[in-house]
Amino acid sequence: MRRKTISILFVFVFGLWATAAFAASQLVFSRFAPVDTSQFTYGAGLPKSTVVKSDGTIYILNVTYNEIEKRDSAGNWTTIAGPDATVGKLTNVIAVDDAGSIYSADSANSSILVGDGAGGWTTLGSSGSGDGQFSQPCGVAVDSSGQLYVADSGNNRIQVRNTSGAWTSYGSSGTGAGQFSSPMGVAVDASGNIYVADSSNNRIQVRDVSGTWTPYGSYGTGVGEFRWPTSVAVDGSGNIYVADSYNGRIQVRDTSGVWTATAIDSLINLYSLALDDSGTIYAASDSVFVGTMATVGVWPIFWGAASSSVGYFLNPCGLAADVLGNIYLADQGNSRIQIRGPSSVWTAIGAEGSDLGQFLGPAGVAVDTAGNIYVADSGNSRIQMRNTSGVWTSLGEAGSNVGEFLQPLGIATDGSGNLYVADMGNNRIQVRDTSGVWTAIDAPGSSLGGFSMPSSVAVAATGMLYVTDMGNNRILIRDAAGNWTATGAEGAAAGQFQYPSGAAVDSLGRLYIADMGNNRIQVRDASGNWTVYGGGATGSEAGRDDGQFNAPQGLAVSKAGMLYVADMNNNRIEAARIMADTVTPAPFLLLLME
Repeated sequence: MRRKTISILFVFVFGLWATAAFAASQLVFSRFAPVDTSQFTYGAGLPKSTVVKSDGTIYILNVTYNEIEKRDSAGNWTTIAGPDATVGKLTNVIAVDDAGSIYSADSANSSILVGDGAGGWTTLGSSGSGDGQFSQPCGVAVDSSGQLYVADSGNNRIQVRNTSGAWTSYGSSGTGAGQFSSPMGVAVDASGNIYVADSSNNRIQVRDVSGTWTPYGSYGTGVGEFRWPTSVAVDGSGNIYVADSYNGRIQVRDTSGVWTATAIDSLINLYSLALDDSGTIYAASDSVFVGTMATVGVWPIFWGAASSSVGYFLNPCGLAADVLGNIYLADQGNSRIQIRGPSSVWTAIGAEGSDLGQFLGPAGVAVDTAGNIYVADSGNSRIQMRNTSGVWTSLGEAGSNVGEFLQPLGIATDGSGNLYVADMGNNRIQVRDTSGVWTAIDAPGSSLGGFSMPSSVAVAATGMLYVTDMGNNRILIRDAAGNWTATGAEGAAAGQFQYPSGAAVDSLGRLYIADMGNNRIQVRDASGNWTVYGGGATGSEAGRDDGQFNAPQGLAVSKAGMLYVADMNNNRIEAARIMADTVTPAPFLLLLME
């Protein structure tokens, strides 16, 4: 199953064409893409679990921001705040009873969180192995009478709390019927039958009302076989639905015992699933996908920005813009490059793999004045070039010799057509001239020390070279004569950095840095003064409102004077318009004019 890449990946794009001076403090950011504003909270965060009630109300657990997203039957979204740190944290599956109380398994604190639906939270249980105690609980469910069911994963059992508050446990560690190994999910039907995703045993178990346990399935990739099932649901007819996580698919067992399955790897990072009364599936993956078995792979609806659909992203990293108004994105989590044309239409090129024109976690993208596209294919430790005829060639393979690479990240071109690569794994910068010859740029020297995980490069028209020296939390600057200087140090003040990840420089000498660890953008004017944007609501925390960021990566500016930011963990692109003395927000309709 294709998994989400968690490496730190970055890029620079050369070419800021804005010619008017501006005051840095005037930059105002707004969401640029994806464009669907009906996504919950701008699609930011990781949905881990979904509940669908009979009245059409939907609850989505957003673990990134420790909250519940609630969507009513009219399509209106509201947010229910999670508990504060003294109570616990929303980390795993949720359930909602008929009174609107919310239950969540708090694995980290070995307890069950109970919410009143308005932001108030209390806890049930504590760490231990007694009745009503837990060890890393993962799944919860609640029946129509209000009984609570818990997949007590670390204790390898299921616990049930009746409406009087008394606890009963079922099971023990083992592989026999009624025994478990790291059970992750639990469900109950209207008759009182209990269904368990017995994850480490790679099977589903069902306990009928007489107390008899029946296992289904074993380890494998065939139909009716599983690799770490995480969630189970049952519809009104008795059909059983299973989130077959490591196989990246959903499987269904009908009442006659026949299993059907979606294609392997059709769902990346599948966490859990839920059903509504009509049998529609709500799959919590990198977003919440809504559809049926027949529509898996071409889901008609999804909530949350992370997606493999064209125009949506999964961990966007590198950005570039050309003089024609095209925007290029290294869609790292989807192992592809996406291009947005001047007419606002997105197209995608490439797929996961190691052949030419295929990628493994592409980190950076650049385009030269002729229209050739360059990709830092980080997972494959190589550089690829796509010419204007659409033909791909490799410009370097894995290795440590000159012209070879180890996890290249940032990539940029200059006005003469030279290509610059931040060869992170080899702790160096490499340059390819227009005749195709590679050279390695010397380290800054003994007074400054060498590179440590260089993540991006930027080249000014004057020949100044800027390197985000990520491991040293600084920016290195090399003038046209080859002399190096450094600016910045580890910290959160203006001009200080936590893992600087992306850089850009404009024709007036302004330097733009994606300060990833501080969740912000910093701008340095020609006089050396730094201005900060973002950092969440306070300090350097992550945020998702306009002008806030969560691990920002690549930067680019278009000919029309738009500054773009690849806001990686929010799975979106933000933009700000640069204008003389004033900067206006960048609503989508305005962007259509480029």
